[in-house]
Parts: sequence; C-alpha cells; structure tokens
Amino acid sequence: MYRVVIVDDEPWALIGIRKLIERNGNKFKIICETTEPLKALEVICEEYPDVVFADIRMPDMTGIELMQRTRAQERDVDFVVISGFAEFSYVQQALQEGAMDYQLKPLDMDKAQEMLDKLYKKLENKRSTNDLSFYISLLEENKDIQQLLNSRLRIKPYRRYQVVTVYFKSAEYDDTGLLELESKVQLTTMKLGPKKCVFIINSDADQSALIYRSLTSNENVVDRAGISLSVDREDYISMLLKTSDIASNDCFIDRSRRISQYSKGKKNLVKQFAEELIDGLERAQYRSMKEFTSRMSDFFAAYQLGIEDAVFLWNEIVLHASKGKESSSRVMDFEFLDDSEMKEKFMDLEMLGEYVFEQLSYPEPDQLGDANQKFKELLHYTNKHFHEELFLKDLAAKFFINVSYCCELFKRVTGMTFSQYMTDLRMKKAVELLQNSNLSIAEICKSVGYSDYFYFNKVFKRNMGSTPSKYRKTSGDMNALT
Repeated sequence: MYRVVIVDDEPWALIGIRKLIERNGNKFKIICETTEPLKALEVICEEYPDVVFADIRMPDMTGIELMQRTRAQERDVDFVVISGFAEFSYVQQALQEGAMDYQLKPLDMDKAQEMLDKLYKKLENKRSTNDLSFYISLLEENKDIQQLLNSRLRIKPYRRYQVVTVYFKSAEYDDTGLLELESKVQLTTMKLGPKKCVFIINSDADQSALIYRSLTSNENVVDRAGISLSVDREDYISMLLKTSDIASNDCFIDRSRRISQYSKGKKNLVKQFAEELIDGLERAQYRSMKEFTSRMSDFFAAYQLGIEDAVFLWNEIVLHASKGKESSSRVMDFEFLDDSEMKEKFMDLEMLGEYVFEQLSYPEPDQLGDANQKFKELLHYTNKHFHEELFLKDLAAKFFINVSYCCELFKRVTGMTFSQYMTDLRMKKAVELLQNSNLSIAEICKSVGYSDYFYFNKVFKRNMGSTPSKYRKTSGDMNALT
C-alpha cells in the first residue's frame, strides 16, 4: 500500500482526489489531506510518503515550490500536479521538475483512474528495484551496514535487530499493519517478489512473541513466514536475512509449520542419519518407499529439524552418490542444492524421500518398460507448462514412467537434468520478454514461474552472466546500434 499526501487550497478538490484514491482499494493510503502546503511539506519530511497530489497554484507556496523544497530535503517522492485549464505553462514547468503526471480540474474520473494505474505500476517497479538493490547491499560484507540502515530508518536506531521473511498468498498483498509490535520499533520493509516481503525490525527488545502472534492472526493472507533471532549488532543483518529466509521454508518439512523461527541445524546428527539411510538402502533394508519416507519423517519430527537439515541430508546423499561406481549412468539428477533450490526441486520432505528411494533402491530393468513415447508427451507438457510449479515425481507419475528412468531419459534426450531443463526453459522465456516486452522485472519473474524476485535474479545472473535489468539495458543498447 503506497502512502499518499493530498494538498489543495480548494476543499472540494481534496474530496475529488480522496474519492479517486478510495476507489482503488488497498493500493493507496491517504496519510494526510490538507489545504496548507506548509503542513504538507512538514508531513512529507517526517512521514516519507510515496506520492503527493499537489495543486499548482496555492497561497504561500505553489505546487512547483513544494516539489523543489521536497527535493531539497532529499525526499524521494513522486508528484502528480493538479491544475486548471489556464495554467498549462505551470504544468510544463512541473513536468520539467520531475512531476510524474498532471490532472486537470475538475477531475475526469476515467482519465484519473488511468493515471493512477500507471502511477501504481511505476511505484511497484521503483520499489522492487530499490528494495532488491538495498537487500543485495545488506548481504555484501564490505558495505557499511549501519549507514545503509540509517538511509531507511526515520529516527536514531534502537539497540536490537530482527528480520522476518513473509510469503503472502496473493500478489495483491498489503504489508502495512501486518506486524503489530511495541511502540519503540522501526520497520524497514522490502518487497522482493510478487508475493515475498522482508521486514527488518529495529527495536529495544526481542519482538519474537509479538511477531509470531501478528503472523498467526493474519493466516488468511500469510502463506508462510520465517523469523530470525534477535541480536544487538547491526553487522549481523546479513546473517539475519539469510536465516529468516531459511526458516520461512520450514513448511517443507511439515506443512503445518507455516510460521517458524530459525534454529541452528544439527549437522552431526543429520550426517549420522544420512549414513544410516544410505547403508540401509544398499543392504535393501527398506522394502517399500512408504517405509523409507516414514523413517525420514519420523526422524525430522522427533528432533524438530528444519529445511536447513533437509538440505544437509540431501547434499550428504549427493556426495555419496557421486562416489558410486554407477553414478554416471544411473544417478542423473543428483546435484548439490541450497534451501531455495530444494523448494524448487521438491514439494516437501516426503517427495525428497521418495525421490532418493527411487534413485538408490535399484529398480529391476524389466520394471522400466518402453517409455519413449510417454517421455515425448512429458516433454511436450513440460514445454507448455514450464511457468507452473512442476516436480519430476509428479510428471513421471502423470505419464506412467519410472522416476529413475525418467531422470536418465532427461539426460539422454536433452543433455540436461530435469532441474537444468526447467531453468533453461524459464531463462529463454525471460530473455524473450526482457527483449520484446515492456513488462517489469517483477512481472517477468512471475510469468516464467518464479515466486521469489531475489531468487529469480540470482538464477538469471548465474545463467546469463548479468542481472535481468542489466541484460535488458545492454540488449536495448545493442538494438539501438543496429
């Protein structure tokens, strides 16, 4: 929800703009409407609104002067100017000063709505770009973290920091008022994807209990969330960002754990368990997939383990599989993963267990059958539905192909693992949209199947050598030369 200030010396004009804003549901929130430009300037400097609707000609201060004085205070605010028909020279000057748009009095509601839609899209793109850049900067070790944080904090920092990562059920979410915390609290909010929002909490005390209560009371809009520990050092922010994101994925272990606080992984315990699982598979100890997956689920439940432990377990199994004599011919889709990639590859812990069992339990050759035609159908389906959440196990079951054999076919036919093939499809489509559409990076992220803006940027940069925004700019510069 973007915060709005309205200033016009004519009260009836304020009413018209207010009605326009109210028609747009939870996209905008009016924090101040006034007939006094000096009061508006005070609110702008203290409350950091996103957009100001300002009359061009007002007593004491014109709309243009308000813009200039706002810029002098280094406030990054978008302006929409309101003018009469005889004031177009003022409008031209306002546009030169950087006004986003203008509207004539009295407001034409249809034209004003079109402008507001355009404004909302611009603010969304601006926020996504700024928040992603800010987030990446906080993760860099050589940055002055306190200086970065101060650029977003409104008052002198309190002594403690905590991070909450929230994934919403809808892309049309409203993050304002989500966390009801104590009075001595400052919030820095970052939108990092169509449904992902990260909150940095600066306060004088641990807010974990209040955060948990706030999130559970909003389960109608919150899909899942992760809460970091509370620390008294700002240079731990990078660690807090990472661990809150990890905790937000603990529902991978148990869907009921939609809101989770980070706890350190138990690597020694998991390493021992991985060795027992591998040994059991090699000695054919497990007679069924159900028996194997139940063992894994019981172990994770007994020790209250999270996705960080599941990632460690998986990577231990991959390490073992890569040393096997038949790994090159049989284990085709085993690759080291982090927690985000784990969520992309598997739906939950049960699916991970089923996949490991299928890969390492050595099915008999006569169980595989002739799956060539079915695999062609599977590929066609994957090419058409790549933007959806697809998992190899589900696809194999849908087209009646043994999962292990399906892995081999992907490598044999496409030269890639299933995960690599999905990424390749999504990157090709992303490149096409970056070159040939005006969609924002956030919209492209969503349209090619990623829910996490930051993860999409990470994957794109890893595969294409630059971030999506830099790729679009370079591509545009090249087109201009040809």
